[in-house]
Amino acid sequence: MKTLVICSGGLASVVFARKVAAERTLARTVFFDYGQRHRKELGSARACPARLGVPHGIIDNSAAGFFETGSVPTRDAA
Repeated sequence: MKTLVICSGGLASVVFARKVAAERTLARTVFFDYGQRHRKELGSARACPARLGVPHGIIDNSAAGFFETGSVPTRDAA
């Protein structure tokens, strides 16, 4: 069975994607862009599947940030 991994770009999801790839079941990764201020995650989420040789998709969910005003991941740093 092929596997789709939601890859946030963080350590846990990258390690999991590599584990699934080692099992030869990784079909692709996907990243949810919800307008988080830490854009570094997006770069890491793109680099992981590139190294593993699998397709990567980005789901633009940034409109959801409109409803999360003031949440820690989306608000501007003070």
